Amino acid sequence: MYNYKGNAMKMQWRIVTLVALLLGMLFALNLVRGLVFERQQRAQEVRAEIAQFSAGEQTVKGPFLVLPLTETVATLIEKQTPEGKISEWQQTQNQRNIILSPEQFAANGRLAVESLKRGIFEAPIYRSDLILSGKFALPARSDFERTTSSSREKISTQWGQPYLTLSLSDVRGIQNLHGTLAGTSMTFAPGTAGAMGSGVHAPITLSEAAHSVDFKLNLKLGGTTQLLIEPIGKESHVALSGNWPHPSFSGNFAPVERSVTAQGFTARWQTSQLATGGSNTNAKCGESACPSASLGLRLIDPVDRYVLNERTLKYAELFVLVLFGAVFLMSVMRKIAIHPVQYALVGAALALFFLLTLSLSEHLGFNKAYWIAASASTLLLGYYVSFVLAAWQRGVGFAVVLAALYGLLFGILQSEDMALLMGSLTLFGLLSGVMVLTRKLDWQGLSAPTTPTFKAE
Repeated sequence: MYNYKGNAMKMQWRIVTLVALLLGMLFALNLVRGLVFERQQRAQEVRAEIAQFSAGEQTVKGPFLVLPLTETVATLIEKQTPEGKISEWQQTQNQRNIILSPEQFAANGRLAVESLKRGIFEAPIYRSDLILSGKFALPARSDFERTTSSSREKISTQWGQPYLTLSLSDVRGIQNLHGTLAGTSMTFAPGTAGAMGSGVHAPITLSEAAHSVDFKLNLKLGGTTQLLIEPIGKESHVALSGNWPHPSFSGNFAPVERSVTAQGFTARWQTSQLATGGSNTNAKCGESACPSASLGLRLIDPVDRYVLNERTLKYAELFVLVLFGAVFLMSVMRKIAIHPVQYALVGAALALFFLLTLSLSEHLGFNKAYWIAASASTLLLGYYVSFVLAAWQRGVGFAVVLAALYGLLFGILQSEDMALLMGSLTLFGLLSGVMVLTRKLDWQGLSAPTTPTFKAE
């Protein structure tokens, strides 16, 4: 009687074991991915804490002229009484603000940026010198007064103290503010007197006739990460410069001119009421500020270590699968038995590469951390695999392939625009390599029965 001890069952168990190890690796990589997310959240919390005791992201809106008025409307009504019908005047009062935006508006500013650290985390903060200037074209106040609709109605208007208001996202960032309107100095007080949001205001004196007035404000403003300016004029010109080499221009409008170098940036914007939809032109805006758009910049870190670690982990599963597959193919082609523990140790070394990159990048920067972790991983795995595959030449070959994969992954991370193309070409190349190397491999023979042995009956 024959008792065939084939390799089919062994091969099946090897594949099942390899799949189980891959699932374990996915679990380990998810733990590392969770750690990256946790550190990223902590970095954001630190930025928020820095903004709390300095100043947050700033949006400058204004200046606007505010004309408060109180309208008293008397309406003649008839009432039925026991003595007959009588007529009397019934009064109602309505208070509102007329908010006027500039006819012409210009903003020029210079930002001095520095990084403020708390432990290993940091956030960019800035101090800006802004000059806001322009001209208001004021209609006659009578243009804003309502007229009676019939002889049974009387309207009287009482104008309040006009004032100029400037709205800011975080008034704690104001380090100094002074300015003039029609050549007269203004004294600013906290708040916008109920006209809009948070900010400051200054009482002014205006003629009731139609006229125009020039203004100029000098504002020293601090903030964190972002500075936006609203182009509130019928014509608006904004120019910003600073010493930060990585600005991200944001808002609703792109600069018409920009220059970014290693020493800093300059940018210029130009808008009109045609571009803004006429929302910020000299108009009767009603109870609140006119609808608005914005332009400006955000201070970003293009090599944010947590973003790069997160992008690295997107390729982690593919990376592990490729290397596990490489070890498996080499063991099959060379007919070398590899124990599951050895697979597990190789997988653990790969997972530690991502963890080591994360921990080192918090102190050395991402690029240095990546290459230190890649070098350590390559040397360790090359040394270990040379014993697993029973030849130092195979270990060196594995190390060369691993180093090439690390280099390719780094190139993909640095070339975000070409990442998909490079990744696709890499996968095609790896698949082609596997097909070429295994073109003569007898897969059926791997599971065929070996030479039979006889069992005595």
